[in-house]
Amino acid sequence: MEIKTKLNEASGSINAPSSKSYTQRYVLYSAFSNKKIKLNNISFCNDELIAIDIAKNCNADIKYDKKNIIIEPDFKCPDMLYFEESGTSYRLGIGLISGRKCYTVTSGERGLASRPVKSLVDSLSSLNIKFDLMSGNFYKIDARNALNKYSYIDGSRSSQFISSMLFYYSFYNNSKFHADNIVSSNYIDITVKCLNDFGICVNSNDGEFIINTGDYSEKTIDIEGDYSSISYFIVLSLFKGKTRIYNLYNKSLQPDKKIINLINNACNAIKIYDNYIEIERVENINEIDIDVSEVPDLAPIISVIGIFSEKGVKIKNYKRLKFKESDRLNGIIGMVTKFGASVIKNEEYIFINRKEIKKPDIIDYDDHRMIMSSIIAGLISNSSTVYRNVEKINKSYSSFLNDLKKVGCEIEFTYNYNKN
Repeated sequence: MEIKTKLNEASGSINAPSSKSYTQRYVLYSAFSNKKIKLNNISFCNDELIAIDIAKNCNADIKYDKKNIIIEPDFKCPDMLYFEESGTSYRLGIGLISGRKCYTVTSGERGLASRPVKSLVDSLSSLNIKFDLMSGNFYKIDARNALNKYSYIDGSRSSQFISSMLFYYSFYNNSKFHADNIVSSNYIDITVKCLNDFGICVNSNDGEFIINTGDYSEKTIDIEGDYSSISYFIVLSLFKGKTRIYNLYNKSLQPDKKIINLINNACNAIKIYDNYIEIERVENINEIDIDVSEVPDLAPIISVIGIFSEKGVKIKNYKRLKFKESDRLNGIIGMVTKFGASVIKNEEYIFINRKEIKKPDIIDYDDHRMIMSSIIAGLISNSSTVYRNVEKINKSYSSFLNDLKKVGCEIEFTYNYNKN
């Protein structure tokens, strides 16, 4: 599917979609742990739907009520699990399959098979779990003889490795492991919050995690709004007008909440109220310095600011961006260059700032965050760019186009095109 977009001035309000980081964790852990839960405010993006399908394949019954779901698990080890393109569900699923001592064949889309999992597999292998790498680069997992003993894991590639180990050990009482080189620690905090809600106690000190089981009573969880998703509308509003965003939790553990302070330190454009935030257009934005080792999902949309800002955007610790759903480092450089920005790249950072605004004819990415960031760049530049593969947006933000319409964007859909 391809689209064209047009926006003279942004004005209106939206509700932030659900945080898929929270939804996936609660759905998966409920199914594997046999603990019933109700989740409110689900947006049903593709990654959330994948987690729900995995729960069903573990014999959970899912009841739907508008944007709410009730998970009634009756766990059975799945013979096979298909993770599509969801890196979070895949990595967390490996720990859950292993923790429940299952014999399961995993599979997914080709792009997911290239996402790094070696550190996680190595650590779980030390616990007497057998991983048989199959032809499509997915694993047959035999955890029937899994052990509860001390282990070590390198967390430098992804915090999801540590989260997966926490899920693994949560099925044992008084268990311990050690993690080195932890990145994106806030995502681990989200996992710990999820486990606490299921009656699991986690303590950590200097890289060592101690997990103990406890009592659980059935709960209802309101899934908070997603800060990485609303970042697109924050950046759009800086250049195109005022927008109000509801359904955000001010005390959120989400690392991408950093977008608020990042923007306000540069231009003080965001006002924070009890149940919403409001973003206003600004004339000048000071240089933005962002370390993306903790917030890699913000890198594509923050780079859009650099296209239109004379003082620019500096992205530090960018090498991790090469190992996301796509090579986002080169994706970002390609995108900002197409819109006319200047790019300086050295070992410490990439620096993006305004040069001569260009209006590309076609943008063609497969990565959902690169597509959404490009659309925002096109709206700010008033281009007539054609955006391809727009259906990929559903991976993380299924209501993105509808929310653009709510703030005044016109969208023209074209469903068929020849990629050659």
